Amino acid sequence: MLRKDILYSEQINYIILRASWQEGVIFILKNSCDIATFRKDDTMASITPRKNKQGEIISYQIEVFRGRDSSGKKLKPFSMSWKVPQGWKERSIQKELDKVANEFELNCKAGRISIEKKTFEQYAAYVMTLKERDNKHKTVFRYKQLLNRINAEIGHITVSKLTSAELNSFYLKMGKKGQNKRTGGGLSPQTILHHHRLIHAILEQAVKEGIIQFNPADGATPPKQPKHEADFFEIADVIRIREVLLKEPLKWRVIVYLLIDTGARRGEIMGLKWSSIDFGANQIVIENNLLYSPDIGVYNDTPKTHKKRTINIAPEICSLLKLYRKERLKHKMSMGDLWTDTGFCFTQDNGLPMYPDSLNTYLYQLQDEYDLPPIHPHKFRHTHASILYELGENPVAISKRLGHDQVSTTQNMYSHVLKESDKKVSNDVAELLYRNTNKKRGKTAK
Repeated sequence: MLRKDILYSEQINYIILRASWQEGVIFILKNSCDIATFRKDDTMASITPRKNKQGEIISYQIEVFRGRDSSGKKLKPFSMSWKVPQGWKERSIQKELDKVANEFELNCKAGRISIEKKTFEQYAAYVMTLKERDNKHKTVFRYKQLLNRINAEIGHITVSKLTSAELNSFYLKMGKKGQNKRTGGGLSPQTILHHHRLIHAILEQAVKEGIIQFNPADGATPPKQPKHEADFFEIADVIRIREVLLKEPLKWRVIVYLLIDTGARRGEIMGLKWSSIDFGANQIVIENNLLYSPDIGVYNDTPKTHKKRTINIAPEICSLLKLYRKERLKHKMSMGDLWTDTGFCFTQDNGLPMYPDSLNTYLYQLQDEYDLPPIHPHKFRHTHASILYELGENPVAISKRLGHDQVSTTQNMYSHVLKESDKKVSNDVAELLYRNTNKKRGKTAK
């Protein structure tokens, strides 16, 4: 039976009486009594049930006519498979099937569905071209590193055929012994999560483009996000490090003092230029980020959040920078034509920017020589933030100084410090409201 709804088309000059998907479509021309019946595979989605060995319908193959070649032969149709949810009644199945088929047909006609059966590796390569446009070089390079392992496991699978179960198998495999070439153990939950997030992003693009109807990574179960508290120095450790630096070359002393005093990232200090220092105002502008990538070497980029920020520094640090500048000017004169002027404060002997990892190497040597607690550049950043929180500074001001996009990022990272600060606040309130009151009452009673 035909449905009662009638669709009127001014542009195409006919009225459509739409039948259910089993019955095809009948066209009644407006200016004629003629009736033209077109084959359903030429006009709308055709749906074929697929059964298991017991004769039960488990899925439907939906196909949409794609056209004919010059000889009149039909082109390979657009197709998709819809799995019947368990426990559904016939009426619900038919209703949902009609909806899925209609949406698929509309997407096909709108050009949102591709006939190409791209593998995950092929599609991921395309998505990387989009990522290169919107992300920093270091981020894209890391994505490509992750894709080496991902493609080796699931790269051969057609995007539309990839399942949540296959992703779960991959995640479990990464956690097994031997997957980490450096340690011989499994990959950490954090690293597995990085793989999952990249896979999810790639497949989400496929959903946007109508290549797949849903993202199988949504149904996958990666390991939980491990909780890590920021590692920081005790105040006594910072004082000890500052003391031993008095015996070290001025360049390294200035770099580490800046890390302690500003809470800036390693690359932001290594990328500091003389033009970014306001000696009169005791300020530096964080607008560079010196990085290294194996494919292009040392390069200068913008800060992580793409925003520059101005940071006040202690007058003592500013005086130390002036002293260091005099030292570098003398060295520059002694180098003559061998010097390359790059504008960076901290350079190699010839004026070229330093390798960022050279700071880590130096700190490891300093740690061993003076029997200091474990040192890495980012630990100074965590220490700086912790001190600011303990001093009761405004969270917004702390977030701005650290260069975080959102205050919540800072608060989540230093939640352990906030808990300790909250205890202190509670004790201060108790001291003010209760203990002092009790003391006064005691004096009055006497």
